[in-house]
Amino acid sequence: MIFAGDFAQLKPVTGAALYSTNVGTTLESRMSVKKQEETIGKALWHQITTVVILRENMRQTEKSLEDSKLRTALENMRYKACTAEDIAFLHTRISGLGPDKPKLAQKRFRNVSIITAWNAHKDQINRLGSERFARENGQKLMTFYSKDQWADDDDNRSNRRKINKGTKQHKQRSSVLDPELQQALWLLPHGSTEHIPGKLSICMGLPIMLRHNEATECCMTKGAEGTVAGWQASVGPHGKPILDTLFVKLTSPPKEVHIDGLPPNIVPITRHSTKIMCKLWNDDVVTVNRTQVRVLPNFAMTDYAAQGRTRPNNVVELNNCKDHLSYYTCLSRSATAAGTIILQGFDSSKIMGGTTGYLQQEFRELEILDCVTKLRYKGNLPATIDGHRRNTVIHQFQEWKDPHKWSDYFFNVSQDMHDLASGFQMLEMQETTFEQV
Repeated sequence: MIFAGDFAQLKPVTGAALYSTNVGTTLESRMSVKKQEETIGKALWHQITTVVILRENMRQTEKSLEDSKLRTALENMRYKACTAEDIAFLHTRISGLGPDKPKLAQKRFRNVSIITAWNAHKDQINRLGSERFARENGQKLMTFYSKDQWADDDDNRSNRRKINKGTKQHKQRSSVLDPELQQALWLLPHGSTEHIPGKLSICMGLPIMLRHNEATECCMTKGAEGTVAGWQASVGPHGKPILDTLFVKLTSPPKEVHIDGLPPNIVPITRHSTKIMCKLWNDDVVTVNRTQVRVLPNFAMTDYAAQGRTRPNNVVELNNCKDHLSYYTCLSRSATAAGTIILQGFDSSKIMGGTTGYLQQEFRELEILDCVTKLRYKGNLPATIDGHRRNTVIHQFQEWKDPHKWSDYFFNVSQDMHDLASGFQMLEMQETTFEQV
């Protein structure tokens, strides 16, 4: 089994990161099920002793001075260690009216999805972007509604939050929703309905993003981007128009997609029933079965949705990013410095001053395991290093290299991570001792 990931990017949406001090290593009876799962996950993760760190940058490959500055800034940002020179460079990528400032009005950035941290901002940008797109293209937005029904009563009983006395509670008598509640559900922002829209407003050519793995073999995967190429619709039981099938032209799919009867790269997305939790304006939470085509307008996406993408034109809004992990995730999507625009500005303190000791320790231990893996591959590792747990392998490695200075080295988490990586590379070539690293 092969795991791939980057601890410099975002933490899990729910729960703690595996390197966090909030995740223990011992199971106790008083732990919640979630805590037990996190502890077991950490124990399993520490059984991974074969580590290969990929060091060649395959995304930012341009050779200009500006691109070199971008790569340096991103390398430092991984460890929350940006310098004054990095901050000065990033300020040159903030959009503005000055002659040397990048302009958001440039044609290359028109209709480019903005990366932002909050779902509330994403939803509003998508709404405004859809209205602007239709207006500029002389079209009228067509609104299609979802078909909602009550889910199992047990789900609603367990998920509904306690509300103040006198507040109206929505009692479930059948699968049919009360008209007042149905209207309220349609009006909720997409972030409050698990990103399955109650109202989907579209027009021809509108940028959209798929929100579900419809057919991976046809590149119809969650997060895939495209534009509206047509639709088939009917009238729902509530008298509102509902989508039967949405035809989407995929944008730059990994391979050309051919479906019988359709032009290349145009795929059909049909509506599906999905059980979702909806958070109402009064903070009451209800569970419904929503039947809708699972797509959203794509004028904005969150930092979580942006992970894994390479964007030649990358527009980011950093003001509400809560830490350096979010900053790095947003900015590292850029393929070039010229294609990067920062909106409004950013808080430089979030990417300076050094990261937590626990994250530094995770990076440090992975560097050691990477070194062990390379030495084993080259046949230069003694047979005595044969542990099946991370701590065991690292202890055996330090005993082989230098049994006296290990504890001082291991807990010196303030050591520069770039020097550490270089030191281990020298160590592999036997050009230095473990103490010198």
